[in-house]
Amino acid sequence: MQGCICPHPPLLIPEVGGASLRQVSATVAAMRRLAAQVGEPETLVVISPHSDGYGDAHVVRTAPRLSGDLGRFRCPEVAFTYDNDVPFAELLLALAGDYRRLQLVPDDGDQLDWGVLVPLSFLKARQIVSLSIVSAYGEHRTLGQLVRRCAEELGRDTLFLASGDLSHALTHSAPAPYDPRGKLLDDEVVRLLGAGDFVGLGRMDPILLEGAAECGLRSFMALGGFLGDDATVEPEILSYEGPFGVGYMVARFGAAEVERPGVEA
Repeated sequence: MQGCICPHPPLLIPEVGGASLRQVSATVAAMRRLAAQVGEPETLVVISPHSDGYGDAHVVRTAPRLSGDLGRFRCPEVAFTYDNDVPFAELLLALAGDYRRLQLVPDDGDQLDWGVLVPLSFLKARQIVSLSIVSAYGEHRTLGQLVRRCAEELGRDTLFLASGDLSHALTHSAPAPYDPRGKLLDDEVVRLLGAGDFVGLGRMDPILLEGAAECGLRSFMALGGFLGDDATVEPEILSYEGPFGVGYMVARFGAAEVERPGVEA
């Protein structure tokens, strides 16, 4: 089983980013390298902090086809459609009751948010499964464990994609008010995940989280639950940068596929 962490700034899409792409060149290069490493899994399970949810219950999409565009970023022509792995989604729902405190509900909506669309503009998958986060941090690891169980029961070649950015408070021009805790949090997350220590994410100081204005930690915790012992197999931070005051990290976990000739790394 493989897992990855991807940022989701829409400016990574050329039609949106334009000249700004030069300032995130390390992230773009890392995303291309990641795509070469993970290949084309049978199913890509993605959890995004921007997917519609219910606050206290994770949502899994159940429509046969899932689609979305970047119209909210003035590029409605940039649109994507994917096949949903409905049997995978249905098994998630069927087994969720075995996990105390985990709430998972179906949603027949077919719209994907930019937290899904931006990473998938780089990565390939035959079909996807789309999940949302909840407000509490701790339940996400259990959700990841459920995803792993379903992947194994179905015999799916599965990639778990944790979509999320780090601090939004790195500079005075950042989207959130500047806070020195933002850089401290980003440095700690990069350090922990460079060693595959997802459990350590759950021990981070709540005061640090409060000031950092991050949006990815819940997704990362779910990935840790999915990976289990595989979290420490070849963990690799492919890039980290924050040119616009938001931390963008690209990382991969689990044994990598052999990179194919002709694929840009």
